[in-house]
Amino acid sequence: MFKLTRAQRFGARFMILLATASVLSWAVELPNRLSVPQKFLATSASQLASLTGGANQPEADQIFVSGLTIHINYECTGIYVFLILFAFLIAYPASWAARAAGAAVGVTALSVVNIFRIAVLIRIAEVRPDLFAHFHEYVWQGVFLVLVIAYAMSWVERVK
Repeated sequence: MFKLTRAQRFGARFMILLATASVLSWAVELPNRLSVPQKFLATSASQLASLTGGANQPEADQIFVSGLTIHINYECTGIYVFLILFAFLIAYPASWAARAAGAAVGVTALSVVNIFRIAVLIRIAEVRPDLFAHFHEYVWQGVFLVLVIAYAMSWVERVK
């Protein structure tokens, strides 16, 4: 009989949890249920950008800046990054207390970084609107990926 290694079992659990989270988010129409976080992010990031001299105007889930409208949609909330992190934390063999603590710290830290990310994008839209798309689509996507991986790996080191 074929026996999976510990790493293979983790990988299988992780993939099953990701698939389950994906199906559940589709089933509950998750993108349509994130208006409160979207508005919170727009307001918070707008206020942070204003602290550095930015001139912008938030309204619901939009931020108006220098002739540009930045729409904070469901993808901007980081919900899918959180789902990946949760799947990783649940799949990894650790105590439930360690998993809960890891999720709490991870969500808090990534949320703060996300507000900072949007504030930086607001300032870029004001100062260099030609660079907005590049920073939005490439730079911050890469930064978030690296941060999630770094956090997950540091969490693993702590719970070993």
